[in-house]
Amino acid sequence: MADLQKPSRWAVAATISGGLMVGLLSGWWAITGGMGGQNYSGWYGSSVTGSTDAGPWLRARVAISGLLALNKSQAIYFTRKTDDGGQPLREDCNYRVNGGAMPGQWWSITVYAADNYLPLNDDDALSFDATEVQPDAQGKWTGVLSATKPAEGAWASTRKAGNFDITLRIYQPSKSAQTNFAAIPMPTVTRLECGGKA
Repeated sequence: MADLQKPSRWAVAATISGGLMVGLLSGWWAITGGMGGQNYSGWYGSSVTGSTDAGPWLRARVAISGLLALNKSQAIYFTRKTDDGGQPLREDCNYRVNGGAMPGQWWSITVYAADNYLPLNDDDALSFDATEVQPDAQGKWTGVLSATKPAEGAWASTRKAGNFDITLRIYQPSKSAQTNFAAIPMPTVTRLECGGKA
């Protein structure tokens, strides 16, 4: 029986190098590009964020993004990178965020640039929260995401954010919200116009 030809050292090195590269790239994507968690009306969240049950990729993503996640009895987190039409959130577009009563003591929506940091602008308006919106009789409220300040209303600046994402934090959430994210009435994010065009 003929001897099986041994693979060359170059072939072994190439295989190992290729495997390492694929592993590193997939790990980096999982940490920085992958949203993690489940999709709740366009918002992504994980019920184990901030808990001892969080896996290594989620812990790494939290560490890199600077989320400093609290235990879910104190806060729950949701992130989105697209509008309701599925298009990426962009600095040159204006968006209307519509929501209702959130199941917690307080909430906020914050803009993060593509590098997972706050946009480097001096607008002093990188988020809006429950104290800044003006709910109507049914508890419905509206906020705006845009690079320039609107004439009135709650606003988060997207100036110098590039392609950005937003994070919804609900603090001291109700027990039902902690156990059933799908029951939370998530805010909608509607694109109004881009570059001055509707």
